[in-house]
Amino acid sequence: MPMLPLEAFLAHLGPLTWDDLVAGFDFGLLSPLEIQCEAMGHGPAVLALRSLDQEQSITFEARLWAACTAETGRAPRPGSARWASAQDRWREALLRELVEQRMTGTYLAEQVERIYEQVGCPEDMLNILSPAQAWSKTPARVDVKALQGYLTSRPIQSGYALPTSA
Repeated sequence: MPMLPLEAFLAHLGPLTWDDLVAGFDFGLLSPLEIQCEAMGHGPAVLALRSLDQEQSITFEARLWAACTAETGRAPRPGSARWASAQDRWREALLRELVEQRMTGTYLAEQVERIYEQVGCPEDMLNILSPAQAWSKTPARVDVKALQGYLTSRPIQSGYALPTSA
């Protein structure tokens, strides 16, 4: 069974940065409670973020940005280099988790497609997935060698063997 996104990130890439927390929230990968538990620092903005309860969730995003800004100088936003780096780290952690779970074939392709839809797909990853085509009933297909190439071109944070066939 695949790990939750937070568990996958921690297992494959290590501790989260503030950029990862913000992007993880924006992509719907992290819950407010997960962020409150993972938020690093002890400043007033971080303490305010950690003190929110469910009734105050409407102010959560603003408090998250405030805490990130207080701890790092600014919050990453779409289009910034920090945002793009965090997006890449989330995508990599999720893909590494799929590979580690030894998923193959159509299920692997469906999961890669889900990651692309949720986190985005950069140009250098377009050759990994052939998306499903509902009109022709063609299922999604993943090029396992291209996936292997992408993951092995990145610094490996944990050791595992990549599958060799889809």
